[in-house]
Amino acid sequence: MLAGFPIYHYFKNGNAFSGEESGMRYRIAPDKRPDPADETGEKLLPCLTVTVWPGPWSLEHTAEEKYQSKSFAADQQGLDAAAAWLAERYAAGRETWANIPSILDCEPDR
Repeated sequence: MLAGFPIYHYFKNGNAFSGEESGMRYRIAPDKRPDPADETGEKLLPCLTVTVWPGPWSLEHTAEEKYQSKSFAADQQGLDAAAAWLAERYAAGRETWANIPSILDCEPDR
């Protein structure tokens, strides 16, 4: 369950990674977030943004209110924390993930 993530170097090179676990879809992508120490809000820090949503559709075809996102540090420890957060999301929504309809039985949300 939720195994086989690439090492951080994969993300540092600008690559995103997505997957699915029993109805829970997820994406880990390099991103930037405002530096909390910068009062102007112009300085951006690298991070990893993880998004989770219910299948069967891609993120682009799922209503925004159905997905959750969280940012993590842009390093291997941040990736490890992201993997732990994904495992928590999976455990917390086990009933939701188990009741995902087939892509043949529903329409995209957007």
